[in-house]
Amino acid sequence: DLAFVLDRSVPVARVRDVIEKAGGPMLAGAKLFDEYAGEQVGAGKRSLAFSMTYQAPDRTLTDADARKLRDRIAQALTDELGAVLRA
Repeated sequence: DLAFVLDRSVPVARVRDVIEKAGGPMLAGAKLFDEYAGEQVGAGKRSLAFSMTYQAPDRTLTDADARKLRDRIAQALTDELGAVLRA
């Protein structure tokens, strides 16, 4: 699961598109499960939390594989949408 803080004006569909593009073929699914807007994330911002499933057709993914995918997705969201990974 990953949660990001970004501008409220960014559509969820755009966030999902960036996630899917960055995740590539090993991203089996990305589902929004939480949205939060309030003082903790700042004015004009919201937090979107996604549950992601990684899967390779030919092998079992290692923790390192999953970490690389997670990092690639987080970096793409930062670069393309100005999102900040929420701790």
